[in-house]
Amino acid sequence: MKNKNILLVLIAAITATLLFSGCNKDEEEDDDQNNQETFTSLESPYLICASRNPGGVGFDFEYHGEPGGANNMDSLSVEDFNEDIVIRTIKAEKPDGTLGGRPFVKLADDVQAINYSEVDTTCKGESGFEQLTSLNTSSLNFSGDDNSFDLGGLETGTTGKPLWSEVNSEYAKLVIGDGWKEAANNDTSGDELIYIIKTSENRYIKFMVTDFPADPAPTSTGYIAIDWDHVD
Repeated sequence: MKNKNILLVLIAAITATLLFSGCNKDEEEDDDQNNQETFTSLESPYLICASRNPGGVGFDFEYHGEPGGANNMDSLSVEDFNEDIVIRTIKAEKPDGTLGGRPFVKLADDVQAINYSEVDTTCKGESGFEQLTSLNTSSLNFSGDDNSFDLGGLETGTTGKPLWSEVNSEYAKLVIGDGWKEAANNDTSGDELIYIIKTSENRYIKFMVTDFPADPAPTSTGYIAIDWDHVD
């Protein structure tokens, strides 16, 4: 009888251990589900002010096989955000000694782009953007940014910021760079440049800066309005 009682005690202890382990596993799975990150995209207009958002805004155009979006690079909503491009602003010293903001678009190392408005000069502005629904990609010569692009170590002026001319030389190494700025900043409607971006997933994105500084926006400066979409 004594041995039988010991056996019953052992069986009860083993059963309790298994039940406790099972509960722990369920709790861990629940915790994992509760702690899963959710990708949240910013909406246009985007803050790219050098002082208020120095890291700028990154675009991951395809996230886990689905249409992605934008995040502030200094406060990503998910750890596996894989930016295709980043648009941000630095300050540079003008020839008259004053400071000015210099926004630019930088492609990721495995991303290429082309100024499509140079290929089809009629494809510009909102109407061109909407009508651009398909591409003959075999005729497009995509290219990446020059690997020698570097904003560090540039000659500075009396303000301690890089000289305007030095920044110009570096931006010229970029496919998109700040080439969009003049059309997005003037009073002419419909001349905004359209770029095609080839992502690391070999998807094609039509991309256009519509207004800079953006209006309406939370503040009169620092924001940029952008349209983008997948194109076949």
